[in-house]
Amino acid sequence: MVIDKLLTRRGWRVVAHSMLAAAGIGLLYILTTMAMEAPRHGDPLNWWILGVGITLSLWSAVLGSMLAKAELIDWR
Repeated sequence: MVIDKLLTRRGWRVVAHSMLAAAGIGLLYILTTMAMEAPRHGDPLNWWILGVGITLSLWSAVLGSMLAKAELIDWR
């Protein structure tokens, strides 16, 4: 059963890494929405802050997915 697999230590690590990847994707969505809406309202957009935010969100998405994959295939 799926619940029994998630209640192990390995299952919790896979869930945590998947949540890290999901948080990175969610942050990327919020940042791109902000970048599209700010000029429409006449607000200035700081490209350095936006670039750093997008870089960090992509990094967390890639890191989370790599860690989850490594945990699932039992990579050492």
